[in-house]
Amino acid sequence: MLDGWFLPTEAVVVRNNASVGWEDFLWHMDHRLGMYVGRPRYERAFSAVTGFDLARGRGELAAFQGWMSARHRGSSLAFWALVLAETFGEGAAEESIANDDDHMLAISNLCRLLREFLGQQVAIADQH
Repeated sequence: MLDGWFLPTEAVVVRNNASVGWEDFLWHMDHRLGMYVGRPRYERAFSAVTGFDLARGRGELAAFQGWMSARHRGSSLAFWALVLAETFGEGAAEESIANDDDHMLAISNLCRLLREFLGQQVAIADQH
């Protein structure tokens, strides 16, 4: 334990017994990514998303992958590549990101799509 920070079995960093959920995490990704990973880059953003999902241990990102694939006619591309396709057009790849503004656009779109997906999951759970 280090100054109130610890990693519980649910594997989400908490401070003062308040767990960090997706909404808080995505806000920081969208607004303060550079504070955590240095220069904000799309590959760092999707790596952080992957790490956060693994830490939570609930598999939300696997479901997000399926959701993204369905949005792209069953594409087998990874979610991060499909986010780029939605941001910059079909066939977009990491090379499509030409400058800092493009990185920020891709990061914001990743966060927007995750929020949309997670919102739909909450709505489905509320119906049951």
